[in-house]
Amino acid sequence: MFCGWVGETVRELDPTTEADPVAVLVNLLSAAGAIIGRRPHVMVGNDRHPTLIWALTIGPTSTGRKGSATSTARRVLAEALPDFFGPEHTPRGLNSGEGLIEYVKDDDSDTASHANIDKRLWVVESEYAVTMSRGRREGSSLPGVLRQAWDGDSLGSMIRDSLKATDPHIAILGHITPEEFRAKMQDSEMAGGTYNRFLPIFCQRNLILPGSRGASPELVANLAAGWRTVLEDASRVEHVRFSPEAWALYCDAVYPALSDDSTGGVIAQFTARAAPYVQRVAMVYALCDHTDTIAEHHMRAAWRLLDYARASAVHLLGNVTGDPKVNKLADAVRAAGADGLSADQIRRLFKNTSRAERDRLTAELLDQPGYVRTQRPTKGRPTTVISYAG
Repeated sequence: MFCGWVGETVRELDPTTEADPVAVLVNLLSAAGAIIGRRPHVMVGNDRHPTLIWALTIGPTSTGRKGSATSTARRVLAEALPDFFGPEHTPRGLNSGEGLIEYVKDDDSDTASHANIDKRLWVVESEYAVTMSRGRREGSSLPGVLRQAWDGDSLGSMIRDSLKATDPHIAILGHITPEEFRAKMQDSEMAGGTYNRFLPIFCQRNLILPGSRGASPELVANLAAGWRTVLEDASRVEHVRFSPEAWALYCDAVYPALSDDSTGGVIAQFTARAAPYVQRVAMVYALCDHTDTIAEHHMRAAWRLLDYARASAVHLLGNVTGDPKVNKLADAVRAAGADGLSADQIRRLFKNTSRAERDRLTAELLDQPGYVRTQRPTKGRPTTVISYAG
């Protein structure tokens, strides 16, 4: 996934930071897409998709280095385009849907601020658990406004008719811990489409650099000079197309793989937009390589990033299904760790349940990636157990 100019930037910065390179990568892609603006686009069916990439970097408080990943990417891009990285374009505090619209609301007056005319935003939320809590409040407009913003639609408020934002371009990147993410997530939010607009990116410390002072000023200046040209050229592109090789790869391999929802349940809901999302990501890769044509290597890189996002979701939420009993069995197997769960333990877990039903639950769980049937050695005959090897 570290291809082209974006990948080269990550490789140059990697020895200077403890941040996970995948987290640095997604920060660069998200911020670049926000800076480029809404003119470049790719058509997915009859839908116009802008260069908006939203991500949740999910890692432990002490070792996730989520903030380090953002500051690493931001330092280079702020050197390249310092005018963008002020409060007008990089606000914080997603309190409500109306609050987000306020930043980019229409204002045709002679005293209109720059932010009202230039409606590009890169919103970084270091405590996204707070935002998720706000979105779950009864009557909150935030989830609905977020869905519209990701689509690139004009925004409006049912509470205040005068509050409107025409043609906004808003990218969002949130930081959250795995524990907060699991606690805040609920099926209705995913089914409603709010959080399947975010790429979940699990991250953790990549290096231990106790004496690091970060990237040298010379390295930052050199990378910034390249990014300045890249972003200025990309903003002038309009319709982004596919090379024949990239389109064949998408149709023959990428689309079937990312459209497979056979696992069902939470993970399928969370990754429901993977197929169109891969085209967005490939577009940003291409634009950052000074081209308006998505090449095969851009599509492969985007595919790898989407695969990583899905693997992150599985790791964080468990590859659960829509059956509550299978979910219960999955939780118990994962909690059992390396010892696994024996048939007798499964029987005690599901009291008053027939053997045929327990066999069905076990079979469905074994169809999920990472769950296996193994042998646990004992003093006598080995015991067959179900364990999680993901």
